[in-house]
Amino acid sequence: MKKYTTIALATVAFATAACKDSTVVRPVDAPTVESVSGALTRSTLQPLATGVLAQDRAAVQGTPTYLVLAPIMGRDLYRIDTSEPRYVSETLGGNPDPGSFAGGGGFAGFYTAIRAANNLQLALPSAAATQLSNAEKSAMNGFLRTMKALDYLRLIELRDTVGIPIQTDNPDEVTPVRCKEAVQAMISAVLDSALTDLQAAGSISFPFTMPSGWTSHGRNYSTVPNFILFNRAVKGKLEVQRAINRKAPSTASATAAVTALTTALGAGPGAVPASHFSWGPYYHFVAAGTEATANPISDRNIGLNPLVKDSVQAGDTRASKIVNRPTGTLSGGGISTTITCALCTASTANQEAPLGILRDEELVLLRAQAYIELGQYANAAADINSVRTNYGLAAIATPTTKASAIDAVLYEKRYSLLAEGPMRWIDLREYGRLNATYLRKEVATDPFNAAFPLSRAELNARGATVNPACTV
Repeated sequence: MKKYTTIALATVAFATAACKDSTVVRPVDAPTVESVSGALTRSTLQPLATGVLAQDRAAVQGTPTYLVLAPIMGRDLYRIDTSEPRYVSETLGGNPDPGSFAGGGGFAGFYTAIRAANNLQLALPSAAATQLSNAEKSAMNGFLRTMKALDYLRLIELRDTVGIPIQTDNPDEVTPVRCKEAVQAMISAVLDSALTDLQAAGSISFPFTMPSGWTSHGRNYSTVPNFILFNRAVKGKLEVQRAINRKAPSTASATAAVTALTTALGAGPGAVPASHFSWGPYYHFVAAGTEATANPISDRNIGLNPLVKDSVQAGDTRASKIVNRPTGTLSGGGISTTITCALCTASTANQEAPLGILRDEELVLLRAQAYIELGQYANAAADINSVRTNYGLAAIATPTTKASAIDAVLYEKRYSLLAEGPMRWIDLREYGRLNATYLRKEVATDPFNAAFPLSRAELNARGATVNPACTV
């Protein structure tokens, strides 16, 4: 990656007191290996590992790209602010400008998180055996590789066919912009390498204390066997995206996805208990104090696209996620709404509401997508129905066509994952439905944006003014 993305990380203060005992470290306090003198020890590992997780959360929470702008493009959210029209003009009304927060966001933050993981991984060999055992070093390598893969996955989800650079250990190296398929293949390989590391570690716990969001929602991911399940969950999500890639769909990836997701879930089609749907790691937020980090979905300027309410099926208890805006109609930029999501209303409780990183409910529906690509519609229906019936809806019959199966899974994903991220936007894009054939234009100039550009700083580092062609 370029110097501009790593300078900020290299100059971050090593604030041990702020990080070591905190489960919600402020992103600016995430330390780096360059700040540590001498060999890595158990005590210096704690703030560094916590910093990796803090940087990952900051990349998701710190800019609106992942949690707000992409869902706007996916026709779930609106954000209307008379003082900042780009929430509409650069999503639904035109193309995002690489120099604005809309076009340039969701980029450098993820590379900062990747660099933090790289730095710690480079430092692991310096730890003496009295500080970290070989099994603990293997566990840490598996943890760090998995987190890097997660951040690369988010980067390519946002940039799609634009492509992204793959970072090296040299902060000054300008690496090529790699095409989506090459990036996805790299992520898949990194996740498998991480699995090998994690399996070599055995049934131990990580040698650092994880934030409570990783330990208190159904599984304790501070143990290596449970973190393996998260690794396989990320692998399954990636392989589903490879399987449904509109440019180069892959049946082999669908098979790999079913295998990985079944491992992560621990049960076959239709057999995952509804009580497990909320299980997974979460981001936790603190709305006030010295470590203030609020859930960005809690925002009085956010509303739901009216089509979200229009499309919900009678009897679906997920309709409780849709509420009237407490302050009435929100309008501007040629769009308007009177509804919002229950967690979007501005309140301290919502600002501190945890956000699932990858819940079992999403994994069940991802597996249904993989089964659809394999033509296994009965298995897909079993997973779809395990979700539907939990929310008061009648089970669907086994679909007889791929299109009807896709319709069914897209409905469940929309309402199960509403306001949790860019999942619907990605699905519409990959299934070839992000266009006027399937969707109305929100405004007359709606371009149905499928990707964000490289940031202006990235283009400047390359001496470019437009996205360069990616390389395979």
